[in-house]
Amino acid sequence: MTSIFYSIVLILLLMCLVLVLMREISHPKVKLMPQASPKLNLTDSDEREDYFAKLISKITPDYYWRVSHEYVDFNHATIKRMSIDELSADPELFNAQRRCSDLNSAIYRYYDNLRKRCTEGEKVPFGDIEVLNLRQCFDEFSHDAYPTLVALVWPHYSRPVVELVNV
Repeated sequence: MTSIFYSIVLILLLMCLVLVLMREISHPKVKLMPQASPKLNLTDSDEREDYFAKLISKITPDYYWRVSHEYVDFNHATIKRMSIDELSADPELFNAQRRCSDLNSAIYRYYDNLRKRCTEGEKVPFGDIEVLNLRQCFDEFSHDAYPTLVALVWPHYSRPVVELVNV
C-alpha cells in the first residue's frame, strides 16, 4: 500500500516538473532593458497624433505662433531683401539674424523629434530633455532674440526700457 502511495506521489512530482519545464521552454525569459520613456498603448496612428497635438499644445506658449509668423513676415520684408554685403556690414545685425535663424531651426528640429517619438508610441513626459530644450528655445526666441533683431533693423520699434520703480 505504501509503495502505491509513493509511486503516485512520484508520478505527480514528475508531471509537475515536466509542466514547469515545458512552460519555461515555451516562454523564454526576456531581459528587461531600461527604456527612456514608457510606450503608449495606442493602436491607431490617429490616437498617437492626438497625443502629440495635446503635448505640443501644453508645451507651446500661447503667444509663440504669433511671434513665429511675425518673424517670417519680418524676415521676408527686411532680411531677405538685404544683400550679403549689407547684412555682413553690421556684425551685430548678422549675429542677431543668425541667432534667430538657429533658434527657429532648433524649435522645428525638436518639434519633429517629438512628433517622431510620439508617432512611434512613446509617452514623452514634460520633464524630458527635448521638451525642456523646446521650451527654452520658445522663450529665448520670443522674449530676446526676435525683439533684438527688430530693434536693430527698426530702432523706432524697439522695446522701451522699463524701470522697476515705475511699475
